[in-house]
Amino acid sequence: MTPPPPAFVVRPATARDAPALAALRGALFWELGQPSTPQQQATFEIRAAESFATGLERAFCHAWLAETDTQQSIGSVALLVFPRLPTPDLPGQQEGYLLSVYTVPAWRHRGVASTLVAAAVATARELGLARIRLHATPEGQTVYTGVGFHLRDNEMELRL
Repeated sequence: MTPPPPAFVVRPATARDAPALAALRGALFWELGQPSTPQQQATFEIRAAESFATGLERAFCHAWLAETDTQQSIGSVALLVFPRLPTPDLPGQQEGYLLSVYTVPAWRHRGVASTLVAAAVATARELGLARIRLHATPEGQTVYTGVGFHLRDNEMELRL
């Protein structure tokens, strides 16, 4: 009989964790086929680490890391907080955008992503956010629907 895998913990990230958050975000995009070269990956991770550090220091970004009992980072999530104008059905004046939900392949299907997302949703509720939006890959949709997210079909974008 094989022993159970080591446990993981989820903890709030600080600006000191920006390099680990950036590395996990880089791994996410690398799996999705972007960027295409190691140099592009390194440049991306530097920019991402700078953005994470700034967002965490200024509190418009909240992030969490999942770590093994040896403090190896195995997953992450980030919640960006934005001002919004109230609507009749959503009077709150802030909303969140959930991103960088990633679990290293060896730890998938063990509850890491669900635990990370639950931590972000709990903080969004504590902050009184009106809603949380996100972009979901088909593989990740079950994680989000499991905590109450719904698919929308009226989103658009304009890249500038």
